[in-house]
Amino acid sequence: MTKKIVPKYKPDKITVGGIDFQIVYKTMKDYGELDFEGRKILISDEIKEEFLFDTIMHEAFHAVCAIAGLSYILEESHSELEEALVRASDNMFFPLFKEQYKEFAELFFSE
Repeated sequence: MTKKIVPKYKPDKITVGGIDFQIVYKTMKDYGELDFEGRKILISDEIKEEFLFDTIMHEAFHAVCAIAGLSYILEESHSELEEALVRASDNMFFPLFKEQYKEFAELFFSE
């Protein structure tokens, strides 16, 4: 019986709103950080697998807020509001999305 090879998820860039962001893996205190002006997403090189995906999506949502101009509005009204909104997505929307997409993919992409 052949062993199924599972690819490792570790992208080197993502595109958000038509803008490419390089993903840089490095030793850092936080899990991730968005450098919007530098078009980079910094990710701790300690993070692996599904948590890596979640962290990249977290930082991508910060990029969405910046591209849409929401970061400027949110920073002026309350500096922590953007992080609260991103974490709400992390904990409520992303798990729902992953669960529903898995069911969708099994129906439409399975052999």
